[in-house]
Amino acid sequence: MTERRLKRRRKEDTTFRKLIDVGIALSSERNHNLLMERILLEAKSICNADGGTLYLLTDDDKLSFEIVRNDTMDIAFGGTTGKEIPFEPLNLFEPHSGKPNHTNVASHAFHMAELINISNAYEVNDYDFTGAQQFDEANSYKSKSFLTVPLKN
Repeated sequence: MTERRLKRRRKEDTTFRKLIDVGIALSSERNHNLLMERILLEAKSICNADGGTLYLLTDDDKLSFEIVRNDTMDIAFGGTTGKEIPFEPLNLFEPHSGKPNHTNVASHAFHMAELINISNAYEVNDYDFTGAQQFDEANSYKSKSFLTVPLKN
């Protein structure tokens, strides 16, 4: 086997091991914050992502920011940090019409129950990324790709 194939195989083995470990944690972890944080951090690791956000469904049909992480900016809110998240929940439904909100990628993924992979948020017209772009401008950061995955019990 070539060196390149061996490296790829080791990486795949590591990824599968992480998925198995997360699966075990899902069935055994009783601390909600720790469990949610582990899911997000392992997903970030598997995807080699700089940042990640985990939302939870609220009783009033919104997606509430549960955990927010960004390695480059050293941001850690929610989860086990005890730091309050400064972002408002996302509306799953349009406030005036009551129709499903498909302008936000996270709410669209929720409604459609599908994974959405955006390679460049600055080049997409299907979703409104002005919030991310305003965050980028305020923090001298450049968000680029987004992988949005709806999780279900």
